[in-house]
Amino acid sequence: MASPVKAPLGRRARKALETRHRVLDAAEALFIQNGYAATTMNEIADQADVAVQTLYAVFGNKRTLLTALIDARVVGDDQTDALRDRQDWQAMERETDADRQIALFAAIATRIGTRSAAINAVIAGAAGADPEIAAIHEQQRQRRYRDERRIARSLARTGALRDGLSETQAADIIWAIAHTGTYRALVTERHWTSEQYERWLKRLLARELLAKSAEP
Repeated sequence: MASPVKAPLGRRARKALETRHRVLDAAEALFIQNGYAATTMNEIADQADVAVQTLYAVFGNKRTLLTALIDARVVGDDQTDALRDRQDWQAMERETDADRQIALFAAIATRIGTRSAAINAVIAGAAGADPEIAAIHEQQRQRRYRDERRIARSLARTGALRDGLSETQAADIIWAIAHTGTYRALVTERHWTSEQYERWLKRLLARELLAKSAEP
């Protein structure tokens, strides 16, 4: 089903969105460069070229700014729909061919890794010293597991899982393999291309999960 056509934004709304983008980009750059704890709201405001009062008015505090940044990087835009409500995710869940379903998921996971691997590494590093960041990190992990369990459930319902593999085990395999830490290790650190990573993830998940796979 095609997405509804949205009315064009007015001038004020466009400027607000542009400001939001600048702030998120500035925060991401500074968090990655200096770490979450060492980055101040004043520094983010300076880099984004906005008044610090505007920063607080829009985001409240640095923690909620971080949460907004994570959400934006996971879904790839400024819409409020959760990942599982997105058109590409729903198309993946509706796919009845198991190999194709795994391929669609691998493509989604690769896009998420491209957008969010760096900031997720920052969050993981900060979680050990900041209980609030640790809570955000754990919420993100559990949300990802719930989303990925939906894939395992879909595969189980169609009888696509290999013999002896439960829905829970399938979800655990997806959760362990298809995360941004793996993307970062292979693409950022070992210099794979995103295309290589996506093909590898598709082959590995198909081999580990499916009873019969067309993947070599």
